[in-house]
Amino acid sequence: MHRDNQTSPHTSQPLDDIFKAHLENSLACSQVLGQLLMKLEVPESYVTQIKHMEEQGDRLTAEAYEALELLPDSETVQLTEQFLKRLDDIVDGMNVTARIIDVFMPTKLEDAAEKITSLISSMVSRLLAEVQQYSFEEVTSVRQCREALKIWEENADIVYHEWRKSHRRHGHLSLRAETDWTELLGTLEQTTDSCYHAALLLKRMAKHRLRQQSGSGDSLLARS
Repeated sequence: MHRDNQTSPHTSQPLDDIFKAHLENSLACSQVLGQLLMKLEVPESYVTQIKHMEEQGDRLTAEAYEALELLPDSETVQLTEQFLKRLDDIVDGMNVTARIIDVFMPTKLEDAAEKITSLISSMVSRLLAEVQQYSFEEVTSVRQCREALKIWEENADIVYHEWRKSHRRHGHLSLRAETDWTELLGTLEQTTDSCYHAALLLKRMAKHRLRQQSGSGDSLLARS
């Protein structure tokens, strides 16, 4: 990835490293969320871990915004701010999911939750791999990243839709439990949307950088 050496007043950490740290934190969070789903009877320690990871995400986001405030307003800054928001939305979504579990205390796992959480983990892992090797000289890889995440996002949408359809027609859950699981699964599905939108922004950032380097908005390399 193009190295941005701009740092905040309180740290020597470049923005690129903040992006990586954010995604590493979210990947670890998705793994803890998966463990929570397997241990619904004893959620407390997992919920606490996820909350701490969400707070770490907030700190990383604030650190990056501090660095961006030192730069003149530009399309690059605006795209980076949008990218950071999506990264923050990912870990926030997993924290909201954990808090829903903490409130309604389900006793039996719905398989759809495990499936969508696994998709989130795959999406975050792919984003992290892309950021680690991101090159503004070539958009092919980031385009492939976007396409992969689009497939996973669509799969999550299908899982959520099929679960709702099945339980509305043949459900065995109480109305209260169905409502709680609908909220939880909807939050997970929205988190996959955030992952996909992060990939879209990564591609826009790459194309913008190419246009800057070429000096032409019509560069063939910058086209989809």
